[in-house]
Amino acid sequence: MGVAKRALGQLRITPLWARCVIVITLDLMYTWVTNTWLYPSFVDVLPAARECSSFAGVLTMLALAWVAYKHAEKISKRVWSAAAVGMFLAGMALVFVALWTDSPQLLVVGAVVRSIASRWFVIMAGLQLCALGGKSCMSAIAVAYLASYALRYFVGAMPDAIVLCFLAVIPLAQLALSYRDAESCFVTMREVPSADVASLVQPASFLPFSHRLFVAIFLFRAAYGFAIAYGATEGNPQQVFLSVVPLAFVAIFLALPRLPRADVLYQIAALLVVSGLISALVFTGTISAPGSLPNGLLYAGSECFDVLMWFVLASIGARNPANAFMVFAWGRGTSSLAILVGTSFGHTTNFSSDPFVTSLWIAAVLFVFVALNLTALERFSFQEAIEGVQKTEPVEPQLVQVAGLDELCANAAKRYRLTPRETEIMELLAHGRNGPFIQEKLVISRNTIKTHVSNIYAKMGVHSQQELIDLVEGTQAKG
Repeated sequence: MGVAKRALGQLRITPLWARCVIVITLDLMYTWVTNTWLYPSFVDVLPAARECSSFAGVLTMLALAWVAYKHAEKISKRVWSAAAVGMFLAGMALVFVALWTDSPQLLVVGAVVRSIASRWFVIMAGLQLCALGGKSCMSAIAVAYLASYALRYFVGAMPDAIVLCFLAVIPLAQLALSYRDAESCFVTMREVPSADVASLVQPASFLPFSHRLFVAIFLFRAAYGFAIAYGATEGNPQQVFLSVVPLAFVAIFLALPRLPRADVLYQIAALLVVSGLISALVFTGTISAPGSLPNGLLYAGSECFDVLMWFVLASIGARNPANAFMVFAWGRGTSSLAILVGTSFGHTTNFSSDPFVTSLWIAAVLFVFVALNLTALERFSFQEAIEGVQKTEPVEPQLVQVAGLDELCANAAKRYRLTPRETEIMELLAHGRNGPFIQEKLVISRNTIKTHVSNIYAKMGVHSQQELIDLVEGTQAKG
């Protein structure tokens, strides 16, 4: 109790912080109401509509990430927000009509349109959260989770019709509260090179789609999908008190003088998930009462990681707002895809009447989870992933004009022992040229440029094109 009081005493409650709490709470409630009320109502009309809706959401997020990667400057907050609102309202209307008339065709169309539009609101919530940092960010996420747990009891007592109407209002409220706060990210996206360009000459500003952060997200969100499907009754996930466990750890973190490394929360999440899978194996084939224990541990571990995911993505976005949109879209898209995979395994486990077969499925999930943690994620650090991201520098389109720059480049090449090809590329970078220009000028592939730039930066001890320019300009003085 004392820890919780200390944590609450350190909260910096500002209007922005309060808006972030409300928006994240609404996002969590939207997901919960969708899984608990909306999707189960699809069963009597067309059960496959749920999978169509989920898959459409995944594709939308991945597509948005790709657009942000290639042409971030073309994403208009005003136009895309208006389109999202129109699509969402149309989709919800079609869903309501389909449920009323038992129309499978309308249900699929409405569910898909609703899911596509709702992805925009999630990204806007993430961009808003980027404006907070450190403990303020973590505390906002924790309070939002606590508020969502409390709201579930009130919403759960409402009539189904009111709950579904509440579902239709949530994303609109999210957008209204996050619209203005997300503006800074869109401004930055228009002022600097896109990730496609920056990934060549400023690799430290960009997280590749194959980054281990996204592998970790996929792994843990698959565990979450397994948790909500394992032991589900008529499509409804079990509700267990252990899902609030992560908040206790977060409260302890907030009470400390300095926020611990993000990896601590990851380790706690991993232990909870492994404990849940082991307990599921132990109770397989026994009485059903203990089923809430493995389900609760899986939930706790997955929710713990969900808190971490929000925090890490927001922290990365705060360090480089130019790529915040892409990072959130890809991270949340990876998360949604993983949940689909996890729920498939969970439903398969539920359908099996043979305890031995059920044990095999659970053991397979446990093996994959542990194996990936011991291999692909063995030396991965969430904290280092956050701290390694740098802002995208607006080096182009202005070309660098410095007297005697060619001579300075020659001195730098000699000083840092660059190869002839590395020297050519370094000279172009020092003049402010971007990746596509270098690729066309030297007639070499994109991957070759990446390799050379990486070697050049390593030899010169820099992390961005601007640092390279500054270093080259100071070479004469050093020499």
